[in-house]
Amino acid sequence: MPTKTAAQFQPIENTMSDKTEAAPPAAELAIAEPSPIALIGRLIDQGKLTPESVGVVERLVALKQRIEEKEAERQFNAAFVRLQADTPKIKATVAVPNNDNTIRYHFAPYDDIWTHVQPLLHAHGFAVTFSMEVKDDRLTQYCRLMHVGGHSRTNQFTVRIGAGPPKATPTQADGAAATYAKRFALCSALNIVAEVDTDGADARALGTPITFEQAQTLREMVKETNSNEARFLAYAGAKTFEEIMSERYQDCFAQLQKKRNAPAPQ
Repeated sequence: MPTKTAAQFQPIENTMSDKTEAAPPAAELAIAEPSPIALIGRLIDQGKLTPESVGVVERLVALKQRIEEKEAERQFNAAFVRLQADTPKIKATVAVPNNDNTIRYHFAPYDDIWTHVQPLLHAHGFAVTFSMEVKDDRLTQYCRLMHVGGHSRTNQFTVRIGAGPPKATPTQADGAAATYAKRFALCSALNIVAEVDTDGADARALGTPITFEQAQTLREMVKETNSNEARFLAYAGAKTFEEIMSERYQDCFAQLQKKRNAPAPQ
């Protein structure tokens, strides 16, 4: 019986390897979506660009655009929900005094707000741009909030120009109005409400609201003395009797008591 040589014992897998080809990657099997321009070019090359085919392409392009716009809006809304969940509370730290050095209100400067929100905007794929319009004696700031998905939204805020801080030049007054409108347009776009910091120094400066009984006492004294309620509340530095701060109570009470005890005009 003839003896087989080593060459005749070649492994089967080696003999088969020359005939087997590696499967193409899955990415190569994917069918590329033709762009509208490529689709039109193909129709021209094939001599099929008729008025009817042009109308079909136009409708397909419009449909594709609407689908992409809805998807971009969906991405915008989803990212905005995540942005709001991560946005911290903004503290209103700058006090605006009345003429008698009592505190009228607090606000958060634009720079403070931007320091808090700019990293979050970037992290969630947002960017902000501003544009300004001046018409007659009004200045409008437009805040455009844009998302990487392609959708955007614009908020605006309008202020009067001309008036400004005490002793401000006209240029400074216009700058203050522009910054004021810019701050409110940004807060409107991001749904930010600055809160008064009631911890630490601000709490000590503001005190606490007067009691319900004290508010009722002042309200009755205002009526009894025929005082102007709006003017009295402005003097007290509050919008309502219940919002008058405790450290202002004695002074407010004394002023009304003085008016109550004043002799009636002859």
